[in-house]
Amino acid sequence: MSKALFTRRTVLGMGAAAGTSMLMGSAANASGQIVVTTWGGDYERAMRESAGVAMRDERGTSVVFDTGTPSARKTKLLAEAARPRNSIDIVNLTDSDMYQMHRQGFLSEINEEVVPSYDNILDEFRTDYSIPVNFSALVLVYNRNHISSMTSWKDLWKEEYRGRIGFTDLSYDKIIPIASVAFGGDTGNYEPGYEALLDLKEHGVRIYPSNEACGNAFASEEIVAAIQWKGRAVQWTQAGLPLNYAVPTEGAFPTSFDMGITKNSGNPGEAAAFLDVMLRHESQLTLARAIGQAPVIKDADLPADLEEMVGFSEAERANFIKLNHEYAANNASAALDWWNQKFKG
Repeated sequence: MSKALFTRRTVLGMGAAAGTSMLMGSAANASGQIVVTTWGGDYERAMRESAGVAMRDERGTSVVFDTGTPSARKTKLLAEAARPRNSIDIVNLTDSDMYQMHRQGFLSEINEEVVPSYDNILDEFRTDYSIPVNFSALVLVYNRNHISSMTSWKDLWKEEYRGRIGFTDLSYDKIIPIASVAFGGDTGNYEPGYEALLDLKEHGVRIYPSNEACGNAFASEEIVAAIQWKGRAVQWTQAGLPLNYAVPTEGAFPTSFDMGITKNSGNPGEAAAFLDVMLRHESQLTLARAIGQAPVIKDADLPADLEEMVGFSEAERANFIKLNHEYAANNASAALDWWNQKFKG
């Protein structure tokens, strides 16, 4: 199978966003308009076609999507935090990044009075400073022609897979705690993970700049196993690759993709309405179909084939690796430096 099977496109959680900003000067917070910073590509299109249309038709509110990288979004929040009025009404980030923004005091409080559908959010993803929009989890993905089964994150360290394990660079902040959990630590102690990953480095692990590149490596059989998103594994299998995925006994590593209202939003009422619309069944279904991520509402009721592709059972969710956002935030710079200088270097 050709290495060019998977072309690069912007997807949820990858950091590099497609498109350019649609934010136009002082019009950012005009009456009847809100600005949402987010990823581009299929993710933006799905939001525009669902919640964006609903806001326009039902409330006469225009939703402007300002696409860019997570770093750019966080930088803009910091730069405008002291202004009376922010050019951003809603910021869209991963759960760990959103926690950092909350800790710095940039986000408004969220509850059922602000967002009426708040109580319909899955309990494990609910916070008082943002709403989740969708979620997925990292699992073990492997070539079934070379590996009969995998059950533990530790399987990646087996000698027979030396030099044929793949990681995506942008998932470093999840791979480190995964390794820690596998080797006796937890998400509040990265030291066991650092040690284990240096051992894996000696085995010849391969690091790819994107999930698409990792898919191409599976296609060429340059790798036989990886830490990857469940939705990716299903998509690649549907594209013809001989892959299986396994939820490890230690638990899959979840990530939710969240939205929060800036404290100095110029249109907080319409921003809250947009969050509520994002939690509707129609919006959740559109996102699930477009980007292969799971809904965050209790009554999602997806079609069976889509549920198989993107969903996780109640038991699997109960066994998710427990995250420690405070530890991750406190150690974010150190973890990135370690990854770049010691693991990749």
